[in-house]
Amino acid sequence: MAGISVIIPNYNRASLIGDTIENMLAQSLAPSEVIVVDDGSTDNSRDVIRSFGSRVRLIAQENQGPGAARNAGFAASTGEFIQFMDSDDLASRNKLAMQLAALESSEADFAYCSWVRTEIGRGEMAFVGPVMQSQVLPDWKPMLEWQMGPWCLVFQNCLFRRSILEQAGQFRTDLISSEDSEYLVRILLAGANPVFTGRCIVFYRCHNQNQLTSSGMSNRRRAEDWSHYLEVVGENVAGHLGSFHYTTRLDIALNVYRHNRYCRKHGWQVLNATTPFSRLSIGMPRLRLVWADYYERLLRKARRIHGSTPNSPGLALRAVNENDLRLAQDLGFGIRGFCSSRLSNRK
Repeated sequence: MAGISVIIPNYNRASLIGDTIENMLAQSLAPSEVIVVDDGSTDNSRDVIRSFGSRVRLIAQENQGPGAARNAGFAASTGEFIQFMDSDDLASRNKLAMQLAALESSEADFAYCSWVRTEIGRGEMAFVGPVMQSQVLPDWKPMLEWQMGPWCLVFQNCLFRRSILEQAGQFRTDLISSEDSEYLVRILLAGANPVFTGRCIVFYRCHNQNQLTSSGMSNRRRAEDWSHYLEVVGENVAGHLGSFHYTTRLDIALNVYRHNRYCRKHGWQVLNATTPFSRLSIGMPRLRLVWADYYERLLRKARRIHGSTPNSPGLALRAVNENDLRLAQDLGFGIRGFCSSRLSNRK
């Protein structure tokens, strides 16, 4: 095995998937293969994918969700390094080269970089909010603990060694909107060592087109999926809870507290009280949860009023700079400037 395998799951993204494929093929370090797994699209996505000929391998399957699509792509791949790319996002041309160099010069198991929400149309790009993950995570907590709180790592900004993914196992197919978050937990539990690469960036596209994780999903189904995520991840990390930093345990307890409150409001089933995360939340002084929740709600309200982005210390937000603009222009885009619009749709 050698080189980089790019794996792209796709569902009804005929108008976007071509841009993502072209973006990966045009990397300064070309991948050894690009595999697109079409997850039962009903539009002409497969025609668009086939138009790239032998440069792209198409795997067509019935609709099974993003986890199954990524599993199929990984099983068919041959690269020593794996790039999971969503079918609507783009990366700076230097991403694969920068991250491969970082992995080959270290003992790290995966590289991660900055990302920024964007709107793209008519050959122009607008930045929707600040750049996220502009620096390495603070080292006073390991990445596993940051993942338990209000911090997120999108898989598009990572390049993985194949070996760590093989240790972590397959994506779960019984989680639909949180399968990547759960998978990252298992990657970190497998002992993965990350390295940060700060001079490349992923452009996370905001739009209202079909999403692999949202099409046809009701709010109740999302809540049930999140309950299952909390149950599964709680079992995964149960043996580590006692050693977690207090802020991590508070984040977990708040997560369960808010989720159960939301479910009760709608008359839905709450998280089972016997799960590790439920027991942690129940054991936390209720007044502390109430006040912590109230304080964070005030912060979120203030951010909405001032048009700022919710933050976690680990996200290391910063303003878009000249290098970000140059990397976007290198992809052939004109810049419309900073866009403060808020899209309700989330991937």
